[in-house]
Amino acid sequence: MALIDSAAIVAAGGYIYIADPDTAKPAKITDPLVPGIGWESIGHTSADDLPEFGRDGTDATVKGSWQNAKLRQTTPDVTYSLTFKSIQATAQTYGLYFGAGPGAVQTDKSFRIPAVATPQVKAVLVILVDGTNFVPLWHPRVSLLGSDAVAMATDDFVSFPIKGVMLGSASIGNAIGEWAQVLPAS
Repeated sequence: MALIDSAAIVAAGGYIYIADPDTAKPAKITDPLVPGIGWESIGHTSADDLPEFGRDGTDATVKGSWQNAKLRQTTPDVTYSLTFKSIQATAQTYGLYFGAGPGAVQTDKSFRIPAVATPQVKAVLVILVDGTNFVPLWHPRVSLLGSDAVAMATDDFVSFPIKGVMLGSASIGNAIGEWAQVLPAS
């Protein structure tokens, strides 16, 4: 593989957007602040605890026969996820954290927390920014829900940890997403 200096990315900044489930991947992003129609920013997220893409599941194992000790490798059962911490106390954040739809916002603008959480399935677009380069990471179906306690401190922002589990999408052959290569900002 060739050494491509510009392909080494530092996640110095970034943006997380959500849209209706199965919203198409933006055709061409030329500005990370304007991903396209239908995408809504989730706002500020923690700079101390950056978004993290996780992998959970079994490891591949090697199966053998009497004649060949290493005949075949199994396909592992893996689940991929995204975790991030929103630091905005908004109806959108509450909906993702508590698992409530738009009907949870009351006439006085308060947010009604449901007794039973319902994961919110959304399309998610994460754009990593490194100077003038950026990397779009698109997932058409992600099941989002609060993942840990709301964190509070006297010297830091209140943070709402949210975990998204990547779901297969029929719109892209039951795959879970598409990640672009490094793109230069125009």
